[in-house]
Amino acid sequence: MDRAFRKLTHGLMLVGGLGIIVMMVNITLDVVLKVFWNAPIQGTVEISSYYYMVAIVMLPMAMVEYDDEQISVDLLFNHFPEWLKRISLLLTFMATAGILSVMTWRTGLDAVRAFKVGEVVMGSREIIVWPARCMLPLGFGLAAVAAVLRAVMLLQGKPVTKIHETDSAA
Repeated sequence: MDRAFRKLTHGLMLVGGLGIIVMMVNITLDVVLKVFWNAPIQGTVEISSYYYMVAIVMLPMAMVEYDDEQISVDLLFNHFPEWLKRISLLLTFMATAGILSVMTWRTGLDAVRAFKVGEVVMGSREIIVWPARCMLPLGFGLAAVAAVLRAVMLLQGKPVTKIHETDSAA
């Protein structure tokens, strides 16, 4: 299970990383075409906003959660006894999974609505945006699964934090 989920999350992270490269090429080409030939690529701003940026943020979210790469403040946590650290982590993982599940459900409803109405955005041209709405529930849902998997790993006694890994390496 760990191996399959890790492959999935790393694959999505690569797609998000590819989004950065494609966005960079798209915007650079748009500027070059606008400056030299007065022929910008229509919809660059809309595509960047609704597709590239959403993919860059949402697709790697599960890997960030699963690999404990999110921003955390552990000022007091490092001074807790081991049993309190485990309880704190378990409560944190369950709260994270719960909140992300609600976000998955809510953005999933928005994605279904956008699909039903064939949501588009008007800019320099009409851009179909409903497919981009699916990335939000995907990212939130997989991050919720990652939080649950980390809770299971914690209960099994496996390392679930970067702090734990550096403590055991020393």
